[in-house]
Amino acid sequence: MRGRLQKLGRVRLVCVITILAIILASAGNLLISALFNFQTSFFEDIFRASIIPIFLAPLLSWHLVGMFYQLDILENEMSRLAKVDDLTSVCNRRFFYKQIEDWLGTKLNRDTEYAFFVLDMDVFKGINDRYGHLCGDKVLEQFAEVLREKAPNGSIIGRLGGEEFAIFVPNMDADSAEMLAENICQRTRDIVVKHNNISVSFSVSIGASININYHKSTIENAFKYADLALYEAKESGRDCYRLSIAEEKS
Repeated sequence: MRGRLQKLGRVRLVCVITILAIILASAGNLLISALFNFQTSFFEDIFRASIIPIFLAPLLSWHLVGMFYQLDILENEMSRLAKVDDLTSVCNRRFFYKQIEDWLGTKLNRDTEYAFFVLDMDVFKGINDRYGHLCGDKVLEQFAEVLREKAPNGSIIGRLGGEEFAIFVPNMDADSAEMLAENICQRTRDIVVKHNNISVSFSVSIGASININYHKSTIENAFKYADLALYEAKESGRDCYRLSIAEEKS
């Protein structure tokens, strides 16, 4: 019902309310005339009942309908902010994990392979310190765009906090995970962010884990192995990826 009202639009909804008001007022006036035996013609009843709603209904309903649409816009925005990171437009941490838990808990996805990536932008603090937080924000926005561009359909992308991101990819094996990680690293190297006539480049380190959704599988296990792989990538000089295969059923 609410969706239908939204599709009508403000002007058409006001017109519908006005027409309904005229119909109800006319029907009510005819009923009263019949009950009390008023000596008026049918045309007079219709005219008298219609003239007031024609002027009052649009004036009153225009404001009320406007409030309805404003509240609807506000509600949609609040719903979006509860799920999406405002700066990068990827999932926020809470909604990211919620979607993964839903996938893991679906019976059809039992014993299914999946990949989990943890991505940490290299020396991001140095970018903020040297060029300012506005430049840092541009870097984060550009990096999130890379993730949306490279992640396969069906992936879940989230910002865990600061310069740390994560990707959950259902039905992905080790070879495909390595290819995705390499593509993200390469695409990130190619980005140049312009800020105050300065060109800023950056890189990313990636840790990935390949996991099986066993009946007791938890995302914490996938994160643990991906985080260990990320540590190895950082220790190897950054701007690279490392892959870990989960060894135990969680």
